Amino acid sequence: MALSLILRNSAKLRGLSTIPRCSFQLQKAQNFSHLVPKNNANAVFLAAKCRLPFVKIAEQKRFMSADHSKLWPIEKLISLVLLGVVPATFFCPNKILDNIFALAVVIHFHWGLEACVVDYIRPIIVGPVLPKIALGLLYVISASTLAGLIYYNQHEIGIGATLRKFWCITGCPSDNEATPQ
Repeated sequence: MALSLILRNSAKLRGLSTIPRCSFQLQKAQNFSHLVPKNNANAVFLAAKCRLPFVKIAEQKRFMSADHSKLWPIEKLISLVLLGVVPATFFCPNKILDNIFALAVVIHFHWGLEACVVDYIRPIIVGPVLPKIALGLLYVISASTLAGLIYYNQHEIGIGATLRKFWCITGCPSDNEATPQ
């Protein structure tokens, strides 16, 4: 999560956020009096009343908080690491593999859910406050999940041993028991 924050906010750290926004505003009033013949005074009065300003069009460049081209290879690397860590955690449970598994899984889920939050809870649709709350809540949930998993690995039997015990619920003998003859 800290890596995600650093990579996504590196532009702000480098001072690139001080670049002014590229925006323009187009405000023009159009008079419709040239469409009405000059001999009708009532029509000219109505045409002068129809002087409508165009809606302000403002196009602002969205500043991404970081260069995501650096983050995508890291996301793919974490996914690749998970392909090896998941079976290794199951077959050789120990605290190091359990902690690597917990970190990789939480980072992987966090980045996926963060993409969903950013894509679907946009400020232009729901306002500026709700996206910040949702993203903050996601960070709290991810941090507490990682803390809980690491606590479980350090003070209980660990994720790998727990998965092995779940596997043995179906009736296979446990590792410590002798096989019945």
